[in-house]
Amino acid sequence: MEKIAFILYLCSIVFGVLFFGAIHTWVYTIVFLTLIIASLLMLKGAVVKGDIYPSAQRHAGRFLADEEQGRNGGGVYLFLRWVKTDLGPLFFLFFILLILQMIPLPHELVVMISPDAKIAGDMSQPAAVLDPAARAVNWYALAPYLHPVRMSLIRLILYGFLFFGLIRCLNSRKRIETAIVAILALCCFDALYGIMQTYSGSQRAWWFKVTTDGRDVTGTYLNRNHFAGLMEMGITLAIAYAGVLGGKSEEKHDPSRFKLSFKQRFLRFFSEKRKESRQFLVIFAGGVLCLGLILSASRGGIMATAGALLLMGLCFYFRKNERRKGKIILFLFGIALLFGLHTGLDYTVGRFEFFDRDMKGRNIMSGKALDLFRDYFVVGVGMGNFRHAYGKYQDPLHKNLYVDYAHNDYAQFLADTGIVGAVFLLVGMGWYAVRSFRCWRRRSDPFAVCLGIAPFGALFALAIHSWSDYNLHRPANVMVLIAVIAIGYAALHLEHRRHHDRIIWRQRIIPLRPWGAILLTCAAGLSLWCGVWTLRHFIAETYCNTGINITMYMKDSPSADEAREAIAWNPGNAVYPFKLAQALMIERDRRVQSPTPDMDGWKRSYEPIIGALEQAVRLNPMNAEYHVRLAWEYSYLFDHPDYLNRRLPAADICLDRAAWFAGNWAQNPRLQYDMGNYWTMRVKTFGPNDPKRKIAWTRALWHYRVGMVLEKIKEPPKDIQNTIRNFLNDKAPLQELIGK
Repeated sequence: MEKIAFILYLCSIVFGVLFFGAIHTWVYTIVFLTLIIASLLMLKGAVVKGDIYPSAQRHAGRFLADEEQGRNGGGVYLFLRWVKTDLGPLFFLFFILLILQMIPLPHELVVMISPDAKIAGDMSQPAAVLDPAARAVNWYALAPYLHPVRMSLIRLILYGFLFFGLIRCLNSRKRIETAIVAILALCCFDALYGIMQTYSGSQRAWWFKVTTDGRDVTGTYLNRNHFAGLMEMGITLAIAYAGVLGGKSEEKHDPSRFKLSFKQRFLRFFSEKRKESRQFLVIFAGGVLCLGLILSASRGGIMATAGALLLMGLCFYFRKNERRKGKIILFLFGIALLFGLHTGLDYTVGRFEFFDRDMKGRNIMSGKALDLFRDYFVVGVGMGNFRHAYGKYQDPLHKNLYVDYAHNDYAQFLADTGIVGAVFLLVGMGWYAVRSFRCWRRRSDPFAVCLGIAPFGALFALAIHSWSDYNLHRPANVMVLIAVIAIGYAALHLEHRRHHDRIIWRQRIIPLRPWGAILLTCAAGLSLWCGVWTLRHFIAETYCNTGINITMYMKDSPSADEAREAIAWNPGNAVYPFKLAQALMIERDRRVQSPTPDMDGWKRSYEPIIGALEQAVRLNPMNAEYHVRLAWEYSYLFDHPDYLNRRLPAADICLDRAAWFAGNWAQNPRLQYDMGNYWTMRVKTFGPNDPKRKIAWTRALWHYRVGMVLEKIKEPPKDIQNTIRNFLNDKAPLQELIGK
């Protein structure tokens, strides 16, 4: 079971890296399901049976096997064996945080923790039926939109299972070196594949044409910075492993090479014999990774790797027995420099000339992300909700740009998780770093000393790179990082014995009845829950694409039936009901524009469209476009008896909500014109002496002018001018807008 799980873990990492960094739905679905299968196998192996003294559970978590404690009166017991690691608190704290963001809370508590979450909750209620007296009894979650938080929770659980599963699997030197060889081979292939694709003029990641500068090496990724993140981790691991191979061999007797199979010879080549040649091979591979990094032209990646190598060099320097390992770093840089000079480094060096200019734009995004953090200070807007909440804060400099990420993981993390998430991160990572560093200082074996520093180098590199990019939002890179951490952690706890190497883990032994069975059921239940929702999300996306699936060329405009199928599989995604409403609008327009207009069908179409839009708003109230479309649909119901006293006021409320969440709405300037058109229409519904007429026109002017500022024009587009003339039949309002 353990061997199969180990192979599945490695296969999931390799598959995620090779197919675009696992950012697309079809890729991460396969990866996550593989992790779930491997984790279930490991859970099955966590149940142990043996002659264990009943008092063993009182020992400090040390598991005593049959052969180590004898059979002096002990009975046969079933136990749950759980490895205690220093990263356990980090996963547990963030599991609690995401659950806290998702569970409904009383409105008094929500107001105390996050007033903006209470406002978003109120604005998620249908405007046409909103009863102010009922608002006091509504319970809201701290995250205004739950679907991204749930997907983040699934990722967190599966990343945790990957780490704990790998820790269990990496229980020998042979297994550790197998994982190292697999990761280094994967990174080298990606680097060589990227270099070949770039300099052959193909510039493709498999079948997909990469839309970057033709001189950027991206490997199997679609972004040079994320490819650079993979190279950073591969380089730190290569240096650490080369340091291991630089030591003296500890084995004196080996079986004859003629008695070994091909597999055993391959692993033997990368484990105990002929260290000098293998060390050169690993250093050469590290040089290839450095070349890939340099040719990616990722400025953040190059600086991050330099910082990581400085950290590793200092760590080696302060260990007397390992000082000469610093030569490995210089040798590796020399190989990369020779390759780079031959290939040409002008483009990479030239990109640093624009470093300050590019960082200025990213710093603006980071500043706006911190504005979002201040509004959701305590627990954040919800993990994964940055892209949905950022539009309100987006700077006009980035007009017509949909910002998925802040290009600063620190600022985005604060916006997503608040000050509580920051404290949890510092506590969890601090606990891991301090305890691992203490263990590293105690060890003297080169295998533990060299590989034990690899996680620190990888984490430090990504910590620097995260200041200007978002590598930790790429599932494949997170999985490689977890593998590097697991390798380093296992190496630190590897003890050399006379006949074999073994891992001495700190373990918690829990009797299977009752607590072990409860914990085992919870762990298996979480795995199955993740698997069910991963599959449901994938099936829903096949009907109605809402994620990043450009490599499969999936259509973005589903039919009404396809949108309904998507909603049936995943009712929590707000985009599905919105696309259902759009599909119904297209059908309505088609019926009206036909040679024999279906006016009865036209009238019946409004309620289903309104229902779909209300559902979209209920799920995600932070999208201003949902509110604007809903307002217009309410305004079309002029033949209803409650039009003036219910429907039209509800439309006004929707526009107020849209203005609240849109801000400048730089990502869609045309939406500002649409909001201005609505208030222009409302001007016509008020009498000449009604004070509300002036208020409506003032609002229309504001939205029109915001759109004109975003587009940097002095006069509104022709279609907007025609709309104003058609509704108001007067030149004065248009002249007031233009300023003539």
